Amino acid sequence: MTSEYKIVNKVLEVSLTIESGIKNLKMGGYTIQHNQINKEHGIIYRGNIQNPGKPVLLRLNSACYTSDVFGCQRCDCNWQLLRAMEMISQEQDGLIIYHFDHEGRGAGWTNKLKTYSLMEKTKCTSFEAFVSLGIQPDLRDYSSAIAILRDLNIKSVNLITNNIEKENFLISHGIAVNLKVPLVNSRKEWQSYLISKKQQFGHKINDEYF
Repeated sequence: MTSEYKIVNKVLEVSLTIESGIKNLKMGGYTIQHNQINKEHGIIYRGNIQNPGKPVLLRLNSACYTSDVFGCQRCDCNWQLLRAMEMISQEQDGLIIYHFDHEGRGAGWTNKLKTYSLMEKTKCTSFEAFVSLGIQPDLRDYSSAIAILRDLNIKSVNLITNNIEKENFLISHGIAVNLKVPLVNSRKEWQSYLISKKQQFGHKINDEYF
């Protein structure tokens, strides 16, 4: 139940300046308590995200420390984050919710590295590596995002995603998805990764990207 997710701290209105030249963004954060455990979540935004009265451009973004911190090019995660920031910076009202606890699709850092090691040895996909190691391929939960959206009184969004599960989760918790905005990069080195996302994780990616 998302009602069990309690906001215990938040901060907004902090200016964000990055080297890429993306402008007009602010950042903030939420501390949310669930089962007596506090977890932090970041937000990046532009414009009026409090009681907006119209659909807000939204990205639910999962932490990927290998790419976001260390620049690893195994996946398109950091590209997706930066592209979403560009899109938000060009919108009147937009928001990215960054889930720090989603590293490794919720399985954590060391489990993620174990899947990478297995992928190198066997040439399997990340989905297959998770299954072979007895780890559920996607453990992510978006209940904290619902708590944040409700706190901001955001009721309708234009969702930046290829992941149908994110859309379904929002709708099931009373957030209307007015529009879906695809976020795909057809770089050759990410082709097999995109195919796995489409075929094994059920992401909606048009064949034109392959």
